[in-house]
Amino acid sequence: MKKFFLLILPVLVSCTNTGENSETVTRPRPNDWHGKWTARWETPAESYPGIENVEFFMNGSFLFTSDSLTVTANGFEGSIFGADTLAHTQIWYVQNDTLFLLSDPEVQGMTYVVKSKSANQIQLQLLDDMFVTLSK
Repeated sequence: MKKFFLLILPVLVSCTNTGENSETVTRPRPNDWHGKWTARWETPAESYPGIENVEFFMNGSFLFTSDSLTVTANGFEGSIFGADTLAHTQIWYVQNDTLFLLSDPEVQGMTYVVKSKSANQIQLQLLDDMFVTLSK
């Protein structure tokens, strides 16, 4: 039995990851995303026929760190997105062409499609008609 345990121990150790290492491997967070980006949410007025006297944008920021993302949305009176300013910190990762936000490690939050990315700008799409431009 002792010999069996010694043979299986290396296999068990190699299969065991800490949460941080496992998350890093399965949830990539590219370094070039890190830092504070100004954000502008926009939606076309055509998506809301009959709604008048509102603005179809909102400004804010995305602050990416190695393990979290804080999204701040600066709402204002007359914005289609709302009047309140909100800030929420979440877990984030990028996979293929999608930015995933998670409220905690097991609860999927919003997902944004990455439409384009350069060193100074990221174009994201949420749902069919909401767009976010991140700028450094």
